[in-house]
Amino acid sequence: MNIPVQLFRSLLFALFILILVGCNEPADSPYTSIAFHQIASIPGPGRASAVAFALEGKGYVLLGRDENPADSLKDCWQYDPNSNNWTIVSVFPGAARVKATTAVVNGKAYVGLGYKPHVSTYVNGNYKDLWMYDPVQHSWTRKADFPSTATDACVSFVYNDCIYVGEGFNDIGFTNEFWKYNPEQDNWSRLNNFPDLSRAGSVVCTDGGHVYFGTGFRAGNYNDWWEYFPETDSWKQRKSMPDNGRVNAVSLNINKRFFVSSGRHYAGNLTGGHLISDIMEYDAVRDVWYERGNIPDGGRENAVSFVIDGKGYIGQGENDTQIFNDFWSFEP
Repeated sequence: MNIPVQLFRSLLFALFILILVGCNEPADSPYTSIAFHQIASIPGPGRASAVAFALEGKGYVLLGRDENPADSLKDCWQYDPNSNNWTIVSVFPGAARVKATTAVVNGKAYVGLGYKPHVSTYVNGNYKDLWMYDPVQHSWTRKADFPSTATDACVSFVYNDCIYVGEGFNDIGFTNEFWKYNPEQDNWSRLNNFPDLSRAGSVVCTDGGHVYFGTGFRAGNYNDWWEYFPETDSWKQRKSMPDNGRVNAVSLNINKRFFVSSGRHYAGNLTGGHLISDIMEYDAVRDVWYERGNIPDGGRENAVSFVIDGKGYIGQGENDTQIFNDFWSFEP
């Protein structure tokens, strides 16, 4: 039987699409769906584009903005999982800002960078200052400024007691720069650039030994996933996430397991795209992704996350109509 050429081409194209889509489907998960449990909310209004970290068995949330897009916040809240209670512990001494970066080294938290939202011009809207937080004294000490202007929506992680920062937005555009900060010497050093497209609003997930990076936005949404090797300052591409890309997500490492959740698939100023509520787990051994469930209350972006004693916490952020002030915990 002879098949017309046009029909054959159509069938071949359809088969190619099925193979392409199938290759990027999540793998069958060996785990049940994640069950989320609501915990206490931070007193006051919700916030988006804040930062969070965990230190000495407590969670911390600070900076960000509330329902007024022009407002930025400077308060710092501490969460005690034993009492399920939030307490305000300090005020950030630098300028209020959104999309800052944070990391924890040797019992101290480092917070800085970010940008001032809704300035009339992006010039001088980026903050380069870095501050060290002492949870015992609830005090802040200023450290060496970040050497680059690409401070908006960067990623950060810790390896061998040094802080790595990169992939942000500056007054001109996106960058693929990476830098290393040595807290003991209080200095920054330039690393090799990320070898693929520059971007902002990405995520990094690390267990202290393995470092994984991906997602974000530049001219489009990215779903790629990379492993970074600090010892050789080199990169290797891994299995992409089984979606069409996202920006402004959160990531968590829980007992050497890697999770990415929430965010937005951005589609421009006219439609905005769509918000994402899923939580995905990356299996580093098999190099595959599992779909593990969804955060309650629907999709959101610009949320925060932290991990305490093997339990993940995700909360706050925003959707197209509101700023969230909820918080949810889960165990994988």
